[in-house]
Amino acid sequence: MLSVRSLAQGLWRAVWPLAIALLSVTSSASDTGWPTPVLPPAQRAYLHTLQGQARERHLAQHPMWRTLLHMRVHPLTGRDRSLADDPGFFTAPDGAQNPASELDATLAAFFDPQPRFALDQPAACRFIARHAWLNEQLHFDPVLLPTPDCPRYEAWRAGLHAGQATLVFPAAYLNAPASMYGHTFLRLDPPASEGGFNPLLSYAISYAADGNEAEGLAFALKGLTGLYPGQFTNSPYYLRIRDYNDLENRDIWEYELTLTPDEMARLLAHTWELGSTRFDYFFFDENCSYHLLSLLDAARPELHLTDRFTWWAIPVDTVRAVLKAPGLLKQVHYRPANSTELRERAQRLGPQGTVQAKQLANQQLTPAQLTGLEPDPLRRSLILETAERYVAYEGSKNESTEAAIQARRMSLLIARAALPSAPEPVTPPRPTPPTEGHATGRVDLLTGQRGGEQVWSVMWRPAYHDLLDPEPGYQRGAAIQFGRLELAYSAQRGMRLDRFTPVEIQSLSPLDGILDARSWRVKAGWRRSWGPDAQHPYTAAPLAFEANGGPGLSAELGATGHALGYVFMDNQFWLDHALPARDWSVATGLAAGLLWDASTHWRMQVEGYARVGMMGQPAESGLTLAHRWTLNAQTNLQVRCEWARRAQAGTQRSCLLGVQRYW
Repeated sequence: MLSVRSLAQGLWRAVWPLAIALLSVTSSASDTGWPTPVLPPAQRAYLHTLQGQARERHLAQHPMWRTLLHMRVHPLTGRDRSLADDPGFFTAPDGAQNPASELDATLAAFFDPQPRFALDQPAACRFIARHAWLNEQLHFDPVLLPTPDCPRYEAWRAGLHAGQATLVFPAAYLNAPASMYGHTFLRLDPPASEGGFNPLLSYAISYAADGNEAEGLAFALKGLTGLYPGQFTNSPYYLRIRDYNDLENRDIWEYELTLTPDEMARLLAHTWELGSTRFDYFFFDENCSYHLLSLLDAARPELHLTDRFTWWAIPVDTVRAVLKAPGLLKQVHYRPANSTELRERAQRLGPQGTVQAKQLANQQLTPAQLTGLEPDPLRRSLILETAERYVAYEGSKNESTEAAIQARRMSLLIARAALPSAPEPVTPPRPTPPTEGHATGRVDLLTGQRGGEQVWSVMWRPAYHDLLDPEPGYQRGAAIQFGRLELAYSAQRGMRLDRFTPVEIQSLSPLDGILDARSWRVKAGWRRSWGPDAQHPYTAAPLAFEANGGPGLSAELGATGHALGYVFMDNQFWLDHALPARDWSVATGLAAGLLWDASTHWRMQVEGYARVGMMGQPAESGLTLAHRWTLNAQTNLQVRCEWARRAQAGTQRSCLLGVQRYW
């Protein structure tokens, strides 16, 4: 598909100028060689005047023009290129690389009233934000360059009825590759002067990959390499709430922005001209959050939000950038997910009440029977409410049983209506906002003993959170690390690569008595194996590839929430030259561990594992003990000791301590 699309793009770039030339055989060419429409002498002279004024004022290098073209300097080549990958977004053959050529061709296209562009529009309506900005800079003569009539755009704007904007951040969702770091989009609300609006009826602008997440690993790989097209879309906000809040059970944070009416007009105009423009989607940099910042840059050019992200753009970091912009944030709202509310209800009810609520929801217990089991009417009302919410939660996963679900909910609501009102609604406490958590990048500088040698270790991790990192602002039990690189230096071996982990994900979902809790983890990368000397197995150890993971269970130990225990199936695949008989191995076993918060600043992790090798390969076992002390928001102290043993290959020992710094 990719090669066909690339060929089609190449043919389009080649044929489009020829088609225009055939439509305007007698036209004169602009200085860039782009064909211009047949113009009377006065308009032709005025076009050249406008192009000359634009050059004199260096408008092609103006930040606003570059923003409208999504023009960026390539970090490696130093050359201009637009991030838009759609030839229909440009009016000049080389417009994607040459902002000056695109400006000249755009001005020329404005003189052509013919609907040659998408949705049967003339250029002035297709590129309405460009037209508005160039008009502000050059003050078009309405006689020589008439103001365009754009009924499609006006109807679209009227339908949106947008007067203010809210940045929306659904929190991380580990079960979807595109949403592991969270997601951002814009909600368009009516003007504040109208008041009393329901945000669920507003529209949302989102940028996302046009792919199928059911492809699993293939989806992730394509997203990493830009093989999916990304597009801007708009849809009702209540549909986004259904997707994120209800189906994926993600808490949502809403950040109201202070955009003025003029800034909103620019944002909407640029959104319109983006239309169905294709951008190659990359999970790490050209993702949903990065391209959304370009809309805010178009609305308020002095923000320069996209300039802050070159190699990667983690959604929560883009939200932080918005919040740091002076005067851009109005206020913040928290919208808990259905699962968050259900867990809060289960905690208030306790184990017995939670069991009764699930029995009611599953029709294993009737409201009349509950009366005999629970004499307190206020507590009965809470149990019935929880049962109804649980039925709705389960029903959101299977719309084919909607009629049956509604009947079950109605019977519970009728029983609840006969009881007195609760003294206060069940509202989950507002957690630490994600923007107040630690920064996503981290550098560790550690020293200690490894394999009997004194070593210095430097670890670099661009993204974004592990189980020992401070938890406030992040999802409890969720850990995602990408691109973890560790170099170690010793006097005996010099500097060498010790570990490189492209991906490591752990999801500890504690059993809570009300929701299905699925814990799992996966890791893939390279690390030092066992060397040939059993007494010093680490000294000449080769670099081996490992893939590890499996399902598991986790549970909070005690009512304080300070200890989280877990156990996993520990499946391992090795490509390792240190293995006997063959260079690969498959093993399986168990891993168990404990996370314990001794205080708000001190977290400890202990984990042990034992695996049995298949096809005669050696068994392995190990133990890790790690401590993290938080000194301040940017700095930790860490001690990490590891023991690993492979049958007939000796034991590796490592104990390092040092400083971690977030950035």
